[in-house]
Amino acid sequence: MTPALKIEHLNKYFGKRQILHDISFETYPGEVFGFLGPNGAGKTTTIKIAVGHLRFDEGDIIINGKSVVKKYEEAISDIGGIIENPEFYKYMTGMQNLRQYARMRGNISEKRINEVVEIVGLKKRINDKVGKYSLGMRQRLGVAQAILHRPKLLILDEPTNGLDPAGIKELRDILKNLAHKENICVIVSSHLMSEMELMCDRVGIIVNGKLTGVHTVEEMISAASGDKEQFILRVSDCQRAIEVLDFISDKSVLDDEHIIISIEKENAEEELFEITSRIISRGIKLGTVAPKENKKLEDVFIELTKSGGSQIG
Repeated sequence: MTPALKIEHLNKYFGKRQILHDISFETYPGEVFGFLGPNGAGKTTTIKIAVGHLRFDEGDIIINGKSVVKKYEEAISDIGGIIENPEFYKYMTGMQNLRQYARMRGNISEKRINEVVEIVGLKKRINDKVGKYSLGMRQRLGVAQAILHRPKLLILDEPTNGLDPAGIKELRDILKNLAHKENICVIVSSHLMSEMELMCDRVGIIVNGKLTGVHTVEEMISAASGDKEQFILRVSDCQRAIEVLDFISDKSVLDDEHIIISIEKENAEEELFEITSRIISRGIKLGTVAPKENKKLEDVFIELTKSGGSQIG
């Protein structure tokens, strides 16, 4: 499969200061790719380079098989994007704005305009003036405008900024639908880790201008969690429970009613049978056994960025 976006050994300098260090990764049609990093890490710089808003010093950007170095106009024509906030004529309706943009782009039919309005869920409000739109509605209109010309690649920088929870979910659903049903590659830059975990198929994390790696969300969380799984047990006597579980090396008392144990994932089911059997056979009441909540993408992100971008897995 031809990558929608292929970045090869990208380097960028501002004066003598190197901002991006040998960035390389690929993204594909049909996926939502999260590009994550702390403030000042280089993610917005990379995105501005990818959409043609900023020059780079070394490397190459290849969009749908076309190099921006060798075939700039052809390559850029396959991109749709929203960098920062989408801008519209507020005194015009949403439909008038889309028609104006369609005239500027050329070769966009009225049928296509109606299609994108339907895709982003603005059919009932498309004839209202943009000045009356909420931020969430303007973001939807921005996505509609960005996909009018059927790009292979859609790039959005912090698209959920300022949106309420309902607006964030609506935008998430739109972007996932574009990727998984329309086969567009959607790249999203954000600092909202919980949202990226729900939205993205794969993520890349950039720290200090260097890419720490590209993984699925599940791979990142699993690698950071290690080979062990933790369980919390509610028991009538925590100290006695700890004593009878002498074959478990990693265990401790959480509070008056709970202990926490760590066991190998591979043998977790067998070990849990043995653990519960021992506790009950010693006359200790066992209330509940529950897995400790798994790490979230946010936890992994904090660990990676705090350590300066050490590799995982």
